[in-house]
Amino acid sequence: MSAISVFEHSYYIGNYMSGILYGVALVIYFMTMKALSTMRGNTTGKRRFFAIYSTLLILLLTVDISCNAVWGEQMWITFRDTPGGVPVFVETQVSVWYQTLSSTSVVALIFLGDALLIHRLFLIWGSSYLVIVVPMLAYLTAFSLAIIVLVVVGKPGGNFFGGKAINFGTPYYAITISMNILITLLICLRLRYQSKSVRRALGKDDAKIYTSVSTMLIESAAPYTLVGIMFLIPYARGSQIAISFGQVWAKLTCLSPQLIVLRVVTGKAWKSDIVKQETSLMAFDNDKTPITSGIYSLSSCGTMLGSSSNDQWNGVKKVPTEL
Repeated sequence: MSAISVFEHSYYIGNYMSGILYGVALVIYFMTMKALSTMRGNTTGKRRFFAIYSTLLILLLTVDISCNAVWGEQMWITFRDTPGGVPVFVETQVSVWYQTLSSTSVVALIFLGDALLIHRLFLIWGSSYLVIVVPMLAYLTAFSLAIIVLVVVGKPGGNFFGGKAINFGTPYYAITISMNILITLLICLRLRYQSKSVRRALGKDDAKIYTSVSTMLIESAAPYTLVGIMFLIPYARGSQIAISFGQVWAKLTCLSPQLIVLRVVTGKAWKSDIVKQETSLMAFDNDKTPITSGIYSLSSCGTMLGSSSNDQWNGVKKVPTEL
């Protein structure tokens, strides 16, 4: 199979998968907007932030989907009978302005999603600045490399999957994905550690909303990280199949943070109060004495978590959690 044939197959599969994931993203977006409309209390600022953030994610994803769809239509339908056919079209039109716009929208999605992940890491680790030092350095370094990549691919003859773009793109994606791996591992380890205290406070059944495997996967954006690794390997090798994984990964840059936001606005996400409760419970276990001086006691943990299915916490409603 020729290189151009591999490229066409990869692009087609990537576009097909992208359409499915875009539909999922739209459903999650409207679920988030519905949840935001029912939030009560003094949450106007938070509602506005979540609404703007979620809308920006879905708009950027729409730009990416639309640009790729138009480029595919041009390649396979509009210019299929031009001299040279698809190979010439790919060679001459790969740096067309709307493809550069698509690449820019994906980069913006990556940085919006990574910013949320770093903030979640900061929150879940008890507002520790030390734990986000390395991710922040990687974040800023990746931002610089991303600008260079966009400049290179935007020039006439620029190719996102070849030439100088790979020279800058490989370290950019390597740093970004390595940062994602680190954040995912740190969040999973922390949630695994904290979940033991939450189970003791609420009981196994009521604590599932905070301690299940799906919770850890969503909170740590594990699917986003795993697909990123699957994209990086063929991309660094210059393989054309990278475009399939790249398009799926691009959609997960919207889906993963959107899922986190949905959990936050529906009161199911881990928040700072829960982290404080876990610290209090661990201290309680170590000292074997109740903690009452300015720190929550064991009996208040269920209230702060918002569980209402257990009789012990009847009358306590779930409240939207904060980032």
